[in-house]
Amino acid sequence: MNGWFALGLLSILSLSALVFFVRSSKGLWQVATAAVLLGMTGYALQGRPALPPAPAQPLEASAVGATQLVEIRADMDESFGSAKRWLVTADSFAKQGDYPLSASYIQSGLRTDPQNADLWSALGLQLMLASEGQMSPAAQLAFDKARAIRPKYPAPYYFAGLARLFAGDLDGAILLWEKTVSLATPNAKWKTRIESQLQAAKALQAQAAQAK
Repeated sequence: MNGWFALGLLSILSLSALVFFVRSSKGLWQVATAAVLLGMTGYALQGRPALPPAPAQPLEASAVGATQLVEIRADMDESFGSAKRWLVTADSFAKQGDYPLSASYIQSGLRTDPQNADLWSALGLQLMLASEGQMSPAAQLAFDKARAIRPKYPAPYYFAGLARLFAGDLDGAILLWEKTVSLATPNAKWKTRIESQLQAAKALQAQAAQAK
């Protein structure tokens, strides 16, 4: 069976079961939806559906998720000069789970290059990770700064959508991810990833609406 088809089928079945059991609790189905979608996101980023089945390898979920998000942000970066020398080290700290140290290192870069949107976006992500996916005021400020410097920068919209998803607001996440995709350049290598997540989110949204 095609890996993507199997993933979609299992995800819809999972959501259907979750909605059935939690539909009496307002908002709880949205949290369940977020869990399913984040699982699909992990598969979309690291899965290889064309390959035959193989035994799963144990992974530390939060570390893997952080690594995936750092890689998405790196794909969206456009400053390959001054920002990169700060972000390579900062990203390595983040992949080890030390988000405060990563954020501190990025702030050092911002003192040198305060008008760099990639650095501001990276800072916002690290502050989000440090807050377990919540859009803290400091993270929001960092993303707002990145967007002010580069109005068509997709990363702030993508991560704001992810924060909405973590908060249980699937509709809000979809709107922000639609905006993210609309800002993609024709050759953006991250576009396919985000489009897959957006399609999955819309499928889950439709399923949840039918279950109401």
